[in-house]
Amino acid sequence: MARPVLLAIILLGLALRIAYTSSVYGPFLNLDYPGDYWDYHIAAKQILAGDISFTHKIFLVRPPLYPLIVAALEVHRPLLIMLNQLLALMIIPLTFTLARQLGLPNRLALLAALIIALDPTSIKYSGILLAEPLANLLLAAAFATLLALKRAETRSATITWGFAAGALIALSALTRPAAYMLWIPMGAWAAGARWRAGLRGLAVAAIALPALLGMGLWQQHNALVFENGSFTSVGTFNLLYYRAAATLHLTQGRQDIEAVKLSLARRVEERLGDVDESTAGEWQQQHRANTARVDAAMREIALEVIRNHPAEFVLAALAGAHQSLIEVWGALSLAGALWNIALLMACAVGLWALVRQRRWVDALFLLLPCAYFLSGALLVCTTCMDTRARVMITPLLAVLAAYGVMSLLNRRRARSASPSHPADS
Repeated sequence: MARPVLLAIILLGLALRIAYTSSVYGPFLNLDYPGDYWDYHIAAKQILAGDISFTHKIFLVRPPLYPLIVAALEVHRPLLIMLNQLLALMIIPLTFTLARQLGLPNRLALLAALIIALDPTSIKYSGILLAEPLANLLLAAAFATLLALKRAETRSATITWGFAAGALIALSALTRPAAYMLWIPMGAWAAGARWRAGLRGLAVAAIALPALLGMGLWQQHNALVFENGSFTSVGTFNLLYYRAAATLHLTQGRQDIEAVKLSLARRVEERLGDVDESTAGEWQQQHRANTARVDAAMREIALEVIRNHPAEFVLAALAGAHQSLIEVWGALSLAGALWNIALLMACAVGLWALVRQRRWVDALFLLLPCAYFLSGALLVCTTCMDTRARVMITPLLAVLAAYGVMSLLNRRRARSASPSHPADS
């Protein structure tokens, strides 16, 4: 009965996503979407104009995979929205597969899939004009291949599944840079997971090779074209204009945040020895895509702010934790916050159940990517997003929550089955 129920869950997820997207964009999906989408729009236009070497400075901010898809669809926004919904929808059956690979019975694997279908953050960021649906689908596929790698018994299977996992992580990073260093913790996990099965070094090498090759080639491209060997300049930009800015914002008694950002931009220009007040309004925008020299100045100033104001840094991180784990911006704010609280509580129960059962390999598989992405959001961005910061790990959270439900059901069954004490005469 699992297949028809899973199909029903997928159709429910599709209906909810269509309803939300229609309410945001209207029935013809033709509302302009501001924000990060315009980076992909500009990049796609450059590709369509013949820039297949990715020389426009926007490609230092945004890696090329999603702009290529936008260009392939000729920047047709309604088609992009529909494609993103289909990509996000495919995560539902992948979550079911992950849960089954981790030993959950069909009904609880279906529960994990249902969590993805109903999750307000997943619904919100499915039909939106951003790279998340593709990047997150590639990540979910990478997690499934990592579990297949854990079970691989032969040398050829180890190489195949490890290479697939590393390649999928690299492709996800080339879509959205968040997964850039994920191969390191997951490579360490693979070594531990195969401790008794052997071929540990081969498994780690199979993961690392495509990840390093794919991302290293892009870094080499950036070094040659933009004189900046970073994978993307957006990390340093966020570190300065969101993380350090939030810290200064608290330090200075909540001064206007735009004034704080302008003061940081001025400090960058002063350090570079090129202060032109007539272009002050353009500094921050110019710093998004920059040379290695500008990148280094931005990083140094951000770290100076953090070192000089450690208490405010911690307070900003606490606010960022709330944003990343609880808060949902927009129409789904209240429902999303309540849902996220319940989800996190179920995840905590599930994690505790795995620890009590000494299932360290499974617990670390679910926990390491969560720690990686959330620590990245807290250390670099903090105030620039809501639970969008955790949408890429929602399949893992759904599986953890399903473990939590299983643990609670098992406790209830155990209490019901235990003999009752005879009543006192």
